Amino acid sequence: MDNKKQTLFVVLIATLITLAVDQGTRLGFYRTSCPRVETIVQSTVQSAIRSNPTMAPGAHTIGTAACALFSYRLYNYNNTNGPDPTIDTAFLPTLRNLCPNGGDGSRRVNLDPASVGRFDNSYYANLRNRRGVLESDAALWNDPTTQRFVQRFLGVRGLLGLTFNVEFGRSMIRMGNIEVKTGTQGEIRRVCSAIN
Repeated sequence: MDNKKQTLFVVLIATLITLAVDQGTRLGFYRTSCPRVETIVQSTVQSAIRSNPTMAPGAHTIGTAACALFSYRLYNYNNTNGPDPTIDTAFLPTLRNLCPNGGDGSRRVNLDPASVGRFDNSYYANLRNRRGVLESDAALWNDPTTQRFVQRFLGVRGLLGLTFNVEFGRSMIRMGNIEVKTGTQGEIRRVCSAIN
């Protein structure tokens, strides 16, 4: 698996973890405090993905993200003083209205604006239409390897279709078997090299 795909999977897992613990971690979050953490997460995720390539996100069909997690895509993407070019230009004003430059970073935005509060596959149509709120979501459409999975969830002709609800259930069971430490067996450290 090449570095671009590895990075995509790390970002994917970081996004899922962010939703679970409601924190703003993203790729590079632990770069100084624990430089090896991304490699450790990468290898764990790669192993899980190899066993089931359909272990893609879908949890983003429900839920929200704080403006602080993605507003950099709206105003100064990669220090360009412009928006992320992969965002649909018709969708950009909507996101900017919800998250004004310098505004309240804690404001929550729906991750699947096409079907707020419904658990369905419209999330994948958002990705195809360049309306992924998070960069890690948008990357699923922009990468040719993962784009095929998005297309399969959309039922694109010529590709064996996947049933979203069935595959999502399977992936959650498999992710639950990744053997993450729970309770007193482990902790999420603020600084990797130090106990909280």
